[in-house]
Amino acid sequence: MTLQEQRDWQAAMEDASAVMELVHEAVRQDDFDTAAIQAGLEQASRSFYNDELTLMAAAHGCDGRHGQLEDGGIQADIDAEAAADATSIVNTFNYDLAVAIAHIRQEHPRANRYHYARYLSAWNERRAAWKDGQIATMTEGKARNRAQADFLRRNDLRDGKAHLLPVRAVCPICQGLVARGDVPVSVAYANPTPVHVNCPHIWHVDGRELPEDRCALLWMG
Repeated sequence: MTLQEQRDWQAAMEDASAVMELVHEAVRQDDFDTAAIQAGLEQASRSFYNDELTLMAAAHGCDGRHGQLEDGGIQADIDAEAAADATSIVNTFNYDLAVAIAHIRQEHPRANRYHYARYLSAWNERRAAWKDGQIATMTEGKARNRAQADFLRRNDLRDGKAHLLPVRAVCPICQGLVARGDVPVSVAYANPTPVHVNCPHIWHVDGRELPEDRCALLWMG
């Protein structure tokens, strides 16, 4: 069972009262929200991707090169991932909303739609305070990792070093990778980030400095 199937907001609303259904319908996100979120994810992913290509070039002594994604296949992959993520984000919001509404009924059995609206406004603010950051972190991490892998593969650069930052880590996998310090680029390539939800870690590559004529030939998107 997928996570989206586990978070079935329609199933979570099966025992809802008429007022609860009305409130959920008024607040829940729909296809228009999905499209807007997808567009935002696509734009952010491209920006992070291009920025990481620029950083990767600089890490190999090619400060004058800048990332400019033009590869149609990569753009299609980014768009497909953004579409899937947007669908998941909306589904999760609608599920969390259903759970929040159920909790309100438990705590305030006599709540009317105006009470629900007030409680849900506060709930949404609390949720957005951490959820928006989580989404942004995951989007950036995936885009930068994709850019690193594409840069190294397209330019056939596998002999540099990399280290994982930030050095503070909570999960055992991240702790282990941080503790290894400088590792061959091949190790970073084989251990893509983000490792888990809320993972802030990104590989920082220290490549061998390339001659000027080689810099001019780098694939940059």
